[in-house]
Formats: sequence, C-alpha cells, structure tokens
Amino acid sequence: MKPGTIILILIVSFCSLGISVSKNTLGHEPKEETTINDEPHTKETYCLAKVIRIISDITEELPGGNKQRSQQLLLKILSGEDKGKKRSAANIIPDNPAFAIVGQPGKKYLVTKIENLDTGNEDYFVIDYNRDYLIWILSGLFLITLIIVGGYKGTRAIISLMVTIFLISFVLIPSIERGINPLFSAVVVSVLATALTMLLVAGANIKSLASTLGTGIGVTISGLIATLVIKIAPLSGLATTEAMILWGNQLYQINFKGLLAAGMIVSCLGAVMDVAISVASSMQEVKIANPHYSLGNLFKSGMNVGKDIMGTMTNTLVLAYTGMALPLLLLISHEQNPAKFLNLELVVSEITAAIAGSIGLIIAIPATALIMSYLVNKNKT
Repeated sequence: MKPGTIILILIVSFCSLGISVSKNTLGHEPKEETTINDEPHTKETYCLAKVIRIISDITEELPGGNKQRSQQLLLKILSGEDKGKKRSAANIIPDNPAFAIVGQPGKKYLVTKIENLDTGNEDYFVIDYNRDYLIWILSGLFLITLIIVGGYKGTRAIISLMVTIFLISFVLIPSIERGINPLFSAVVVSVLATALTMLLVAGANIKSLASTLGTGIGVTISGLIATLVIKIAPLSGLATTEAMILWGNQLYQINFKGLLAAGMIVSCLGAVMDVAISVASSMQEVKIANPHYSLGNLFKSGMNVGKDIMGTMTNTLVLAYTGMALPLLLLISHEQNPAKFLNLELVVSEITAAIAGSIGLIIAIPATALIMSYLVNKNKT
C-alpha cells in the first residue's frame, strides 16, 4: 500500500471520529442557569470606547491605609448599539496595580454597560484596556514573515496552522465539554493535526507517514507518563485560577485530571512534530544520496540527526515552561525551605509537563527513525 493511501486512510479515520464528536457537541448546550430574586432585572453588554476627557479624578483613603482612585470619564462609544454616542462612565482604580486601569484621554478601553430593564437606566464602567489590536498586528507580522521566508511552503504552513486551530476549537474543546476523556481527545486531535500538517507541508509521502506515526507514539508516551504522575502524586488539575473558575461554573462535567494531561500533550506537540519531520526528512535525503544504505545504517543516520536535535528541542520545552514560571521561581529562590514550594501542585504540574513532553520528544526520535528505515527500504525510495 502506498504511503499516500496510508496517510489518507489515517486522516479519514480520525476525521470520522472528529466529525462524530463535533456533531454531538454542536447540539450540546450547557444547562441554562436561572436565578430568582428580588433584584431589578439587568442586562450587561460590552463595547469599545474612547476617552474624550476626564470629568473628575479623586483619590481617597481606605481603612487599612490603602488608597483608591475614582474617575468619572466622558467616553465616545466605538462599537455596539450605542456606537457614536457619548456616555459618562465610572472608573474605580484600586491600589493593586494588577487591577488598576487608569483612564487617559485619547486611549481606548473595554467598557461594560449595565442596563436596568425595569427603569431603563444605564451605567457604564471601564473594565480593561483595549489590547486585542496588538494580537492582530502580531499575527499579521507572523503571517507576513512566514510567507516572505517560506514562500509557497510558508503558505501551506499557514493553512496547516489554521487546520490545527480548527481542530482544537471545534473538536478538542467541544469534546471535552461533552464529557469525553480529555486525554483521549488530545491524542486523537494531536495525531490528526500532525497527519494534516505533514500532508500539507511535506506532501503525501513516506516521510510524512513516518513522522506522523513517530509523533503519535511520542505524544502517547507523554500522555501515559503525565497520567501516571497525576494519579500517583496525586494532582487534581485545579492548581490554576482558570481551572478553579471553570470548576466553579459547573456548566460542564469536566475531568480536570484528564484536562491537565491533555494540556501537557498539546503543549509538547509542536516540538515533537518538529523533531519527527526533521529526522524523517534527513533520512530520506541520506537514502537518495546513498541508495544502497542498509536498514541498520539508515537507522543509525537518523538517530545521529535526532540526537543533535534532541538537546536543543528539549531545552526549548524546558525554557518555555521556565519562562512562564519565572515569578514562581523568584518566590522559590527567596524561600528558606524550597521543598515547600516543590510540593505545590502548580510546581509539580509544570515540572511534569516539561519532563513528560521531553521524554515524548526523545522517544519520537528512535520511533520515527525505525519506521522511516523500514518504509524507505521497503519502498526502495
């Protein structure tokens, strides 16, 4: 059977599973929460607004020595049903810099509008800075750079990236909301995303098949290690603020331990995929240059390439997690008893993610090299 046919069968199989999951989840809606009380009925909406001028700016002392700033701002609404209208908004600036949103003329802010449905009164409050435009600028810069440097292959890489985002948005997340095991969903989406990425970037050939299978083996091993640690430690999956908020909402029955393991798999997928395709591509080039290479020699060449990549890619994973955890590392560095922090679930979760991902990356090297050696010799490529 040709490699292209095998890849196509693999993709169709996982697509069928993904479509069935999406089909079930698209019709699934969380239970509507109904609160009965004597409070007036209100409607809350969000919009973008620009500060025209500051009407008032007052600072007052609070009990305990803290200070609180209160601003009254004149805004011009830039989106929503009130677009173009001028409205007055309150802006409370606490002493905590993490929540201090200071109103300045000419700047744009995210504003919430609270409408009393009984009386028709409207109140506006500044809730955050407008930052999403930066995301679009950075995304555009990334895409332009990828196209300029990568050319046609860069364009195909963008398409594969869009496919991966689609799979995460419309297969992985809905399946988790549906109650399907997050670890299983993550493995399925990872293999499917890898197969489609390799097909788009490298084409339907032996190296795409080998790198897809090698990546699948690597992320599966990572998932098994993560699951084992989560069970033995034990880890609840509720160490982060986001997980606690999700747990408190109770809109969906989510397996948070599985969600933690799924996050570990998805976070290492890119690095494992990179290693696998690098090993497979180099082995294909070696075989073309040396058609009479035996399976053993070809496997050895692939391992040599993989070993060179292994050190840098493992550093990539570890440094990625380290960069996100720098504030936590600073706390540990000033603690007289670091063991107390090393037992925190958040710390153990981050370390487990980095190590499990690195092990999966390492396993993907011999797995890809072995599969590629067999396929290349079998097909006489």
